[in-house]
Amino acid sequence: MHIAKGADEDIRPVNVGLLFFNKAPETFFPRTWIELVWHKGEAYTEHYFKGPLQKQLRDALSFIQTNIVAEKVIKHPEKAEANRFYNFPYAAIEEALSNAVYHKSYELDAPIEIQVWSDKIEILSYPAAIPPVNKHIMTTSRRIVARQYRNRKIGDFLKELHLTEGRATGFPTIYDAMEKNGSPVPLFDSDDSTYVLVTIPVHQEFNIQAIEESDRASDQVRGLIFNSIDDVVVFTNQVNAQVSDRASDRVNDIIENSIHTKVNDILSFVETWKSREEILLHIGLTKRSKHKIKYIDPLLDIGWIEMKYPDNTTHPEQRYKITESGKRLLVLINK
Repeated sequence: MHIAKGADEDIRPVNVGLLFFNKAPETFFPRTWIELVWHKGEAYTEHYFKGPLQKQLRDALSFIQTNIVAEKVIKHPEKAEANRFYNFPYAAIEEALSNAVYHKSYELDAPIEIQVWSDKIEILSYPAAIPPVNKHIMTTSRRIVARQYRNRKIGDFLKELHLTEGRATGFPTIYDAMEKNGSPVPLFDSDDSTYVLVTIPVHQEFNIQAIEESDRASDQVRGLIFNSIDDVVVFTNQVNAQVSDRASDRVNDIIENSIHTKVNDILSFVETWKSREEILLHIGLTKRSKHKIKYIDPLLDIGWIEMKYPDNTTHPEQRYKITESGKRLLVLINK
């Protein structure tokens, strides 16, 4: 397989071996992973796909196929056959992302970036294609004949795993998939030096729906999603959720009415381990049990603070500290 070389007593993996047969190739090649940002109105979520190259690629494609790709069926009363199409044809995404993995330079400290918008998917990789392929050829040709390969061994492995063809079929496959789905043509861009950007536009029928959904999502982000303390808890448990400044007042009202008025004071205070007495003293109370039950226990139950000794709640040195979800809440209510 040619994934290692050297004398028997000093055999060492070659680069392609580390990329395909190591659980953390980013240890040797910085930022060797796929980043996906899914935009939903004014909010977005981030997803990272790591591991051996084939796992990254399969996991990213699986996520997109499961969560992003959607089918629409339009029935016509005058004929038996319905029209079926997808917002983004999976075959085009698969080919574009596989090509990005194939042609990226793993010497560069830059991941493959996927941006999912309501009206398009963008796949960005670094650097640009190897000459003679340039921006003019990429934007005017549906098939590239004269070409050189940056990572032949990577291409060989991807071909063996049935993840790419390696026969200059990338562009035709993407164009054909878009055409068969009735989608707009794909867009290819480059500065002939540092990057290649592939844009897959959404099917026109989905674009109208996406705009309406984006407007609804924007309304939710402005504060409508925060109708109860449960909504706030769900938000703080989302690692990369975003929200507008205007939601802050609404969340503060919910917290003060559902829990108590000292949540902000306590969370701001327990950035480092603090005792029960220190916390209660900070908010102007004594260390009586009823005060702990009212002011500290609700934050523990929700998960906005944690105990230093969770297996022994009565430990004489028990301390409390803010959690990651508590930090997200603190950012939100202080916007």
